[in-house]
Amino acid sequence: MFRQNPALFGIFLVFASACSASSNDTPATRGTAGSAGAANGGTAGLGSAGSSNAGGSGGVTALGGAAGTGAAGTGAAGAGGAGTNGGGTGGGAPNGGAAGSGSSPCGAAGLVLCDDFEARAAGAVPSGSPWAAQNCFDSGHVLKVDGTEAHSGKQSLVSQGIPYADCQVHADLGTLSDFYVRAWVYYAPGAADQFEAHEVTAFELVPAAGTDDPAIRVGFRGNTCLPEGVELNITGGMEQTGCTGVKPVAGVWTCYELHVQSGADGITADLSIDGKDQSFTNHGVPQEQVKNPDLKSVQYLRLGARSYSGSYAPLIYVDDVAVGTQPIGCK
Repeated sequence: MFRQNPALFGIFLVFASACSASSNDTPATRGTAGSAGAANGGTAGLGSAGSSNAGGSGGVTALGGAAGTGAAGTGAAGAGGAGTNGGGTGGGAPNGGAAGSGSSPCGAAGLVLCDDFEARAAGAVPSGSPWAAQNCFDSGHVLKVDGTEAHSGKQSLVSQGIPYADCQVHADLGTLSDFYVRAWVYYAPGAADQFEAHEVTAFELVPAAGTDDPAIRVGFRGNTCLPEGVELNITGGMEQTGCTGVKPVAGVWTCYELHVQSGADGITADLSIDGKDQSFTNHGVPQEQVKNPDLKSVQYLRLGARSYSGSYAPLIYVDDVAVGTQPIGCK
């Protein structure tokens, strides 16, 4: 079996770099290999980023650490750096999420949308792909990128008091019929009875960007959910409200992952909280999923806290929002 020698490989990289020809344009440079991991299972260093005016190549993947003695651990391979204007190993995530490996918030396979809000302007409403322009004329609500709380990085999206759908931000998901939505949600602490509000949503999925109903709503429901707690509600025709009984907790980040399947028979949805699949009580009937035959499909993801049938004062933050064709997970 062919095995690479870390020392010879490093010499080869230096020699190859020295022999590159110059031209009027800045040539692409390869990122350097990361340092080898230490014995006994040390991890390898990260490769540096390549750069190029026309999209440089990604950093060279570093060799793994030498095998340790005793307990047989091997060093993990270093990840290649992402090239400037050109994807290296890990590459950029769709629609503005941070470039990452499998452990990054935007590193899961099959993503069609991901935003960690790190590249967005603080204090402003998210704009540009994938978020569409708003048609909102209200000035009394909160919706902006903010650095007060963040699940990863330094920023998230904060909202409060949004009065109608056109004041939320929305992204067009196209014609997906079997997909997942993951969002990390943080409820700022409020009054002792803050989770007694009628219905408050953290994110929604709708067939038309500017309408409230029909919709898939994920958030919490207080006095009309039995048992009270986090809800998965599919409206349209007869409202199908899946009550989980899981009590929201203020002041901590919680991972919601929604699985949506749509077709001629309607929409079926399921919800996981912090990686645990939930069961529901819907109008007193135990269910493993929530289904509404009257809603056939959804096309838009909407962000921005909504409170139906009453006001809700505390701020709600969302971060590391992702949509994909495979399970995403809580990273």
